[in-house]
Amino acid sequence: MITRARVEEVLEYLGLKDSSILEELRNEGLFEEDWLEPDVAEELRVAASLIHDLGVNPAGVEVVLHMRRRMLALEDLMGRSLRQLLEELEGR
Repeated sequence: MITRARVEEVLEYLGLKDSSILEELRNEGLFEEDWLEPDVAEELRVAASLIHDLGVNPAGVEVVLHMRRRMLALEDLMGRSLRQLLEELEGR
C-alpha cells in the first residue's frame, strides 16, 4: 500500500534540491500541504518537470494540471462506458 510522502521527500527523489520551484508553486496556490497523497505527488512530479524541463511558469502549470485532471477523468469515464457497452453487447 502506497502511503503519503512529504513534499520535500518527493522533490529530493526528483533530484530538485532547490526549493524555489516549490515556493513558486505555493505562491500560485498549489501543493500547499506538507504531506502528499500518491496522486498529488505525481502531479508535483509533472509540475516540477513542466517548470524545470520546459520553462512553464506556475500559472501555466496550474492550467496544465487542471486540464490533465479533466483528461484523466474523461479517460476513466470512457473506459467505464466502454466496459458497460461491451457487457451489454455480450449479454445479447
